[in-house]
Amino acid sequence: MNITETLAEWLVSQRWEDLPAAVRGKASDVVFDSVGAMIACSWLPEVGAIVAFLRRMGGTAECTMIGHEGLTSVINAAMANGGMAHGDEADPVHLKSAGGHVAAGVVPTVLTVGEWLDKSGKEVLHAIVLGYEVGGRLMPIFYRERDYVARRFYPTAVVGTLSSAVSAGVMLGLNREQMQVALCLAAYQAAGPDNMVKDPAHMGKTFQVGCANRNGVTAALLAADGCHAPLDILDGSHSVFDAFLGAPDVGAEMVKDLGRYFAITDVMHKRYPVGSPNQTYLQALFSLLTRHRLEPGDIAQIEVEIPTRGVYRVPSTRHASISGPAVCAIAAATGALDFYMLHDAKGIGDARVHDMQQRVKFVGRDDWKGLEHGRHAIVTIATTSGATYSDEVWHVPMTRAELERKFHGLVAPRFGADKAARVARLLENLADADSVRPLMGELKGG
Repeated sequence: MNITETLAEWLVSQRWEDLPAAVRGKASDVVFDSVGAMIACSWLPEVGAIVAFLRRMGGTAECTMIGHEGLTSVINAAMANGGMAHGDEADPVHLKSAGGHVAAGVVPTVLTVGEWLDKSGKEVLHAIVLGYEVGGRLMPIFYRERDYVARRFYPTAVVGTLSSAVSAGVMLGLNREQMQVALCLAAYQAAGPDNMVKDPAHMGKTFQVGCANRNGVTAALLAADGCHAPLDILDGSHSVFDAFLGAPDVGAEMVKDLGRYFAITDVMHKRYPVGSPNQTYLQALFSLLTRHRLEPGDIAQIEVEIPTRGVYRVPSTRHASISGPAVCAIAAATGALDFYMLHDAKGIGDARVHDMQQRVKFVGRDDWKGLEHGRHAIVTIATTSGATYSDEVWHVPMTRAELERKFHGLVAPRFGADKAARVARLLENLADADSVRPLMGELKGG
C-alpha cells in the first residue's frame, strides 16, 4: 500500500473504545478550549462579515453558526464556525510545529457535521482525535520544510483543509478509498499565502481557516457521493508535499508510529489570547513584574529574546493580538492581557501602551533553530533605577483549572455567566452525550 492508502486504512479502522485514555482526555480538552475561543471570536467584525455574507447567500436551515441566531447549511456553517475557530489567537495550537493551528481545522468541522448528522458525543470526540492526527502530522512537516522568510506561506490553510476533510469523512463513515478521494479533493482546494503579515486586522487568517473547513467538508461530501480523484495525494511526485514544499518524499512521516503516537497529545493550550511566538516570553515577563513589584514607570527597557523566525512572525504591522511589540507593551503597561481589551481600539491605543512600546526590543536568536525553541525565551528588564532583572524560560503547560478560568473569561462576557456555566457542563460531559445537538443549541446567539 502507498502512504495515502495506509493512512486512510488506519483512519477508517479506528474505534473510540480502543484509543488510550490520555488521548480521549486530550480530545475533551481540545474541544473545550476551542469552543471557548469560537464563542469569544464569534463577535469579531471579520467573523461578522462572513456570517452576513453567508446569510445573503441563503441555504437550507440545518446547522448552527456559533454565537449567531438562526441556522444555515452544513457547508455555510462549517465556514462560519471555521472562521471563528481562528478568528483571533485564542485557539489551541500544536507544540511540535511551534504553534500551528491544527484544532481550528478540525473542531468546527466535527461540531457542524456532528449536528447535521445528529452524532453522539463519543463520535464527535473520536472524529476530533483522527482529524487532529492528520493535521498534527502535517503541520510539523510544513513548518520544517519551508523557509518562513523566503517563502511567505501559511501552512494552517493547507493543513486545515486536509484535516477538515478527514474529520468530516470520519463522521460520514467513509471507507478507505473514499477517504483517499476526500484527501485529494481537499488538497485541490488548499491555499496558503501569508501576506497577512501586512494586515493590521485578522481577516486573512479568519477567511483562510473558514474556507479550509468549508472546503474540507465539501471534499468529504463529494467523496461520500462517489466522486473520484487520484488516490495518492500524499505520495511522491505530484503530491501535496511536492506541490507546496518541493519535498515529494516526506510523506512517509504521515504513517510513522501510527497507533503508538497520537498527535493530539502534543496540543498546546494558549495561556494568553495572543500569537504563539508571544506565549513563552509572557510567562517570564509577568513573573518578573510580579516578583520584583515593577510598575510601568519603573521600566526603562524590555528586551525579549526568541528565535529569529518568531520575530518575523510577530511584526509591528500586525494586529495587536499578534504584534510582538504591541503584546509586550500592553502586558507591561496594564499588567494583563484580556481578549476583549485586545480588540478594543481604545484599550490598545492607550497612551501608556504607546509609550511602553517604545521601550520594547525584540532580539532574534539565530542559534535557536529547532522547533522546540518556539517554547523558549529570555526576558530582560532594565529599570529606571539601574537594576536589571532577567529570566530564561520554557513554556509551562496550562493546568485544567487554568483552562477552565480561560474558558469562563472568554465566554461569560459574550453569553453571560449562567449560560457560560451551562455550556461548560455540556462540554465536560460530552463523552456521555447521546447527541451533540443540545450543545449546539446552547451555542446559538441571541
